[in-house]
Amino acid sequence: MATTNDELWHTGEEMARPSKELFDWWRPKLKALDPWREVQDDEIQQLYAEREGAVYSDLAAELGLAAERPADVKVILCGARGSGKTTELARLAHDVKQDFCVVQTDLATGLQDGANTLAVVTLLGVAALHATKVWSAPDTALVKLLEEPDNAVKRGATVLDKALGRFRDAVPSVTKLLESISSIVTLFDPTTGAGLATAAHGVATAGSAVSTASRLRLDLTRGPLEGRLPPDQHEDAQAVVEAVNGILHELELLAGRPPLLLADGLDKRLKLDEVALALDDERLLRDLQAPLVLTGPVNLRHDPRFRAVPGNLRLALLYNVPIMRRAKSPKGAGSNDAQVSPEGVEVLHDLYRRRQAGADLPEELFGDDLIELAANNCAGIMRDFLWLLHEAGKTALIRSARRVEQQDLHAAMKKRRLELEGYLDEDALTILKRVLDKGTLPGSPEADTLLFENFIACYHNGDIWFRPHELIVEFVRHKRSDG
Repeated sequence: MATTNDELWHTGEEMARPSKELFDWWRPKLKALDPWREVQDDEIQQLYAEREGAVYSDLAAELGLAAERPADVKVILCGARGSGKTTELARLAHDVKQDFCVVQTDLATGLQDGANTLAVVTLLGVAALHATKVWSAPDTALVKLLEEPDNAVKRGATVLDKALGRFRDAVPSVTKLLESISSIVTLFDPTTGAGLATAAHGVATAGSAVSTASRLRLDLTRGPLEGRLPPDQHEDAQAVVEAVNGILHELELLAGRPPLLLADGLDKRLKLDEVALALDDERLLRDLQAPLVLTGPVNLRHDPRFRAVPGNLRLALLYNVPIMRRAKSPKGAGSNDAQVSPEGVEVLHDLYRRRQAGADLPEELFGDDLIELAANNCAGIMRDFLWLLHEAGKTALIRSARRVEQQDLHAAMKKRRLELEGYLDEDALTILKRVLDKGTLPGSPEADTLLFENFIACYHNGDIWFRPHELIVEFVRHKRSDG
């Protein structure tokens, strides 16, 4: 039996440092399993793991049916952090880019905590201005009509500056925002019609991305863009919306197709209160004259503003991959005991096989039993699944091995479990015990926070079913027996 890292530590034996050749061998393999790596437009068909009732398919159909009034499509895609919302947006963009000018914006990087809905609207407007700069006109007649695309950008910036200036606070210059925004905006090149002026595929200008995004965050939490907007400033906020609508109109003329705004990352706010602040004046988002899909935390499903009422932003839910399901009693009655769901595990196995094929990973790198073990313990969160594989690979590298063994995956699971357990106090454990016993979510802010931070998984197995993250189930069960 192989010696574990812990055993080496206790015996005082030193582990040999892996060779440079081994580091070089592992580097591309770990890159393929990187849980934070975003799937690019040209990879999406190869790497996208299809799940039952895929959200992107429903959204693409909704956009297609709304051809005469696409701006009516306003959706918040909700799900756990790491559940695959960003990949769903990428798949949606890939599928509709022939019919829409897709402008995808990273709110997680572009907005600082404290930013309000007006800041979100302003950010989307400046992103549309950036798209106006990049897109080329489909014919010379249209260029004349718009007096050259550069003038369209200047006009949009001037009008938006004037609207923001109504607040008479220290608002940022739109031109300055435009200089910083390219690092957080992705544009997609359709295969027909007007093309992108700069690249053949999705465009994301990097440059000094960290510093420009940092400046952008600071600028978008100034004056009226920070904190709750007073009621007497709603008319001024509406003027900003109208200015953004003017930018969207000119972008549609340039691109030859309606803009589609995708805004990712609200669920990466530090606290649920910060998400609520960014959506506090959601009617400003409703009034934008373009279809809009935002991503956000699953907790928003409780908010009555987002129920399926005409004119509202509606919710689309992306549940955790249902790796677990309720066990049935002999008489067929429901139970809160759990059993593995082969269908859910297969979705994650497919995700690994796609990464394996895309990066030409060796067949023997992971055995099927290890892939299943990682799937069973990731709470149906795709990022946690990849993280476990990635961390197990790093442990194998430290052992100077070229194959992941069970001890490597167990070490990764232990590391993640201890990380989760370290945040839990007695009150949190009481809530998790109740969730484990009943399969429901208590109606409290504390329970919502545990759901927001992925300590609780939300599965769909015919009905919605809540359960603690699989890595802490035994810990919670043990504490329950202690109590």
